[in-house]
Amino acid sequence: MANRYRFYFSRDLPAAFISHLDMTRLFERLFRRLDIKLKFTQGFNPHPKIVFILPMPVGLCSKEEIFEVECEQELSSDIIDSLNKILPEGLKMLKVELATDKIQVSDMYYQCFVEAEEEFCKYFDEFMKKSPIINKEKEGKVTVKHVWNFLLSYECKKVEGNIKISFHINVVNGSYVKPEDILREFSQEYNIECRIVRVERVKVGYKRVI
Repeated sequence: MANRYRFYFSRDLPAAFISHLDMTRLFERLFRRLDIKLKFTQGFNPHPKIVFILPMPVGLCSKEEIFEVECEQELSSDIIDSLNKILPEGLKMLKVELATDKIQVSDMYYQCFVEAEEEFCKYFDEFMKKSPIINKEKEGKVTVKHVWNFLLSYECKKVEGNIKISFHINVVNGSYVKPEDILREFSQEYNIECRIVRVERVKVGYKRVI
């Protein structure tokens, strides 16, 4: 009988530039290195049952992320220490628990640090009052998202020479807006150059799914 485990980990530079697919491969290899047998899918091209609750964009730092994995065996109590000894720089396992329920993301807190001109926040506040929209094109199809349908709150202020923008973003039916997209739309509309120094997912809220 397979056991489903939920792992919590943090991600910082340089590991933030590992793609989602490569991250899945990384953990598969780490479990194999520790001689832990994983449960695989059926079919012509079986792959290990490793599922990230919220896929991570490249370049994103995070204080806590979650993935679930199905194992053919019970894991020992020292699994966290064993993984931390062989994880690449920037990744750290925080804890593990048996996944006896199903969860999904409800909301997220982000911090973005950007290099920009002195009056950035003044213009950004003006932009946010206009009920901005985000247009994204993929494979010839354009999707339009109204930012305030997903954004719960934000704050823009100057901190230690950089601009810090905090976002509290709601997840609606699995959909949400990315801080980078909000900043891109602002920069294009106001023709203001800003360089994103760091994007960090500070906290993620979860809810149980029946």
